[in-house]
Amino acid sequence: MKMLLLGMDGVTDETFRRGWTPFILSLIEQGHSLSLHEDLLSRGWSEIVTGRHAIESGALYERPLMGQTYGWTESYKLADVPGLGQEVKPLWQVLNERGWRVGIMNVPTTYPAPEVDGFFVSGGGGGGPVDQNVVAEQCYPRRIQQQLAQQGYIVDERFGSLLGEKGLYEPEDFFGRLRQMNERRTSAFIELAKQESIDFGFLVYKSSTVGTESLITPELDKRERNLSFSKGVLDAARDFYRNLDSHVQRLIEAFPGVRVILVSDHSTVTRKAAVNLNAFLVESDLQFPSVARRGVYDFIKSFKHLVPHALRQRLKQNKAIRQSYESIVTFDPVRTQAFCMAFSNGAHGIYINDEIRFSGPVKAEDVEAVAEQVVTQFNEHPLARRYGFVARRKWSHSSTRPVQQFPDIVVTLPDGYQTSNRYQDFVRICELPAVPLTLREAERDLRLSGKGHCPLAVSVGVPWQLTADSESLDLTVIYEQVLAEFVR
Repeated sequence: MKMLLLGMDGVTDETFRRGWTPFILSLIEQGHSLSLHEDLLSRGWSEIVTGRHAIESGALYERPLMGQTYGWTESYKLADVPGLGQEVKPLWQVLNERGWRVGIMNVPTTYPAPEVDGFFVSGGGGGGPVDQNVVAEQCYPRRIQQQLAQQGYIVDERFGSLLGEKGLYEPEDFFGRLRQMNERRTSAFIELAKQESIDFGFLVYKSSTVGTESLITPELDKRERNLSFSKGVLDAARDFYRNLDSHVQRLIEAFPGVRVILVSDHSTVTRKAAVNLNAFLVESDLQFPSVARRGVYDFIKSFKHLVPHALRQRLKQNKAIRQSYESIVTFDPVRTQAFCMAFSNGAHGIYINDEIRFSGPVKAEDVEAVAEQVVTQFNEHPLARRYGFVARRKWSHSSTRPVQQFPDIVVTLPDGYQTSNRYQDFVRICELPAVPLTLREAERDLRLSGKGHCPLAVSVGVPWQLTADSESLDLTVIYEQVLAEFVR
């Protein structure tokens, strides 16, 4: 294998400076790190795979369905990208066209597995099942499904399956299952990579690392502040990372001389505050709330965690029910000029409630003026100035569908400040609970942590070869770097 692109969801440089991962830290210290900034509107893994930001690809964490409705969706799969395979070519397609064999495993949103010269194992989600068992449609060639099944390969485990389904509320049991998933993934990748004689490998450790970081980041902060924290959770997480470190070492040593790039899609940070952009819009007379609609939203948010996991999974699989849930608005659509939807655990922008996309009151010719008004009022707001919030217009006026689905106003918040409609204040400071975390509490989706803007990007041993503007680097540069090193 000539190059290994190794992905770990939700981590950053500091993740590997806790003393738990000496081998991974040695790679970082002998490598060249990039300072990237993700806006958290655009999906990081999609940027890596396609070399395109969401404003071109449509790969948003959540997006409007438009068609003069408030239909909204968090669902996304790579096949949704306009022009996929023609104008937009995934990494593996370009490499195959240049004569290189590839091995792709557990990259998010890639279900069903595409045909490649080499092998491909899709990650969970993205239209595919989020389940521990691998199905044929997740594998190319199809024959490797049986091989993976015999190895006990685990496609995915997330909080819902680990807690609500399996009841793994003891930290050692919870993290033990994540260790097992990583162990089997590493072994399967090594075997398939050698079997298929690949030139380029792309392996992602996804839900295990991002799940771990989301749990322990607040606990580490509590320890730092001399608050009560869960020693059991941190000890089990330490063992998890020690185990991951050994598998990364085994993986790289299985391919002597392999070129390595380490990457994540975002960092993970402790929540400092919830920022309700709709509250700002109400205060600015740009939105008019609906008490009845708000009541429905609050009821669902408050009691969602009480629904048994198995029933929640069935409800999610019902497209009509899921779309109805994701499309709840808390405002009067007839009078409101601007709004923010905030269901996913990412960043969110502001949309102008225009007549064409949403059947709103703003005429097409007035969208620009209303957007400029929103930006001006937001940036002049005392709380925005105090906390360093910045609003700006989106940077494309194209009429393509991805551009129209992209927020009209991009709001940049410092790490730890998360857009959310959960509270009715514009800014609600969120203090860490002064008690140790339990996994039963984690099941309630308390959101003590969230996505951060600074992903990991380390080129081990070899300097980066980039043509992009160094002032505006995001994860699309990974795509550029890989292709720069695979030429013929």
